[in-house]
Amino acid sequence: MNLTSGLVGAEVTGPIGWLIWDNQSKLNALSPGMYEDALEVIQAFAANDAIKVVVMRGAGRRAFISGADISSFKKTRSSPEAAAAAREAPINLRHALIHLEKPLIAMIYGYCLGGGMGMALNADLRFASTDSQFGVPAAHRGVAYAPEGLKQLVDVVGPSAAKDIMFSASRLKSDEALRIGLINRVVDAEELEKETIAYAEVLAANAPLSMRASKYFINQLGLERAERDYARMDAMQREAEASEDFKEATRSFMEKRRPVFIGR
Repeated sequence: MNLTSGLVGAEVTGPIGWLIWDNQSKLNALSPGMYEDALEVIQAFAANDAIKVVVMRGAGRRAFISGADISSFKKTRSSPEAAAAAREAPINLRHALIHLEKPLIAMIYGYCLGGGMGMALNADLRFASTDSQFGVPAAHRGVAYAPEGLKQLVDVVGPSAAKDIMFSASRLKSDEALRIGLINRVVDAEELEKETIAYAEVLAANAPLSMRASKYFINQLGLERAERDYARMDAMQREAEASEDFKEATRSFMEKRRPVFIGR
């Protein structure tokens, strides 16, 4: 990987790939170059069969991502043309995260605000520390939040809760975020990484074709019927039914042992 911003890291520990937002002097705010580097990391993880699960996190424990780097707006939003170019990189990264054929977990410490909350919504699951905070300050910034990001928010928490978040621009503590379904788990900060790794390792031991199909099918069910790719869903079902992993699952059940899946 050729990461040039110096603000994004990548690590691999066993079957887990880590995408790390590392702009700690600005509470991991999203700055120019970070989207492109993150896209390269995700593409590398997608191509690596040894990586079964991807976790993204902010460096340190003060923030997942505190939002966009406002100091960069003078350059990136100086004209309609510059603003359009600046929107392209986040769109490309969002597409790669959503369509990653592996489970993606956001591990969240501290601030998860604005574009940071949008980034977390690209994950399949969100695990957060008890001291985490969530919000979108668009109404305080005079910003019309992108429809694609709003759809993700609505899909997760529903229209009424999404309007509350956007209209009020207030911050939600972890217990409220859990109550409305914005996050999946709340864990003490000292235990968050340990619990996230333990969960990721559970997923890594499961059948990759099954998880890939479940992720794709669930995402497809969020689309209108006319937009769904029923042919691909049928093909994925047939692929799983004919796979070595399906046979291994049957053998291991009969032999009373844990299955060893190979992803084909």
